[in-house]
Amino acid sequence: MNSTNRGLNRLLITATGLLLLAIGAAAAVGAWLPGAKDTWTPISEGVNTNVTGWLQQTPFPGADFSWLLIALVAVLVISIILLLAFALRQGQGRTGTIVHERTSDVGPTVIDVTVARAALDDALAGRDEFVSTSVSAYDVKRAPVLKVSATCRRGVSPRDAVDLVERDLRALDALLGKELPVLLQLTGGFRARVQKSTRLQ
Repeated sequence: MNSTNRGLNRLLITATGLLLLAIGAAAAVGAWLPGAKDTWTPISEGVNTNVTGWLQQTPFPGADFSWLLIALVAVLVISIILLLAFALRQGQGRTGTIVHERTSDVGPTVIDVTVARAALDDALAGRDEFVSTSVSAYDVKRAPVLKVSATCRRGVSPRDAVDLVERDLRALDALLGKELPVLLQLTGGFRARVQKSTRLQ
């Protein structure tokens, strides 16, 4: 869960992987096949001739270089900026506050995610059904959403695990005086793996 579109992430990773795969395959073919060099040499010479002709036909006014070089540098700079912005956005979306209500009488009420983490960890730590649990919070459409991840032991029913977590979540809602939206993620457990689908709410 973060502020970056999942489809955009996968598209960028796939495109980068295919590009690197194509470069690697071309290098391998050029190194292993004896006739690859003879085939590549006239192609590279033709490309070099065309590029040189383009640069000579597009001189920058008052300079001895082509404006295509300036356009290329501009494209590279913009690409670097976009990639940096994309990389810096990764992992964002986390929040440390699950409740922030402003009241005119006693001032704002702020509850940190550590309160929910401590309450749920204490409640679920003693359960034999779970190997480990973790609690975090994310800001989704300007609203805090609690994410509870639990690793089930082998043979634990997903339905039973959901019921246990939901019971503790209802107790947390009563403690906070507010019902929080929750994403529950269950992993592990033999029965959880062999089932075709499990609908969680």
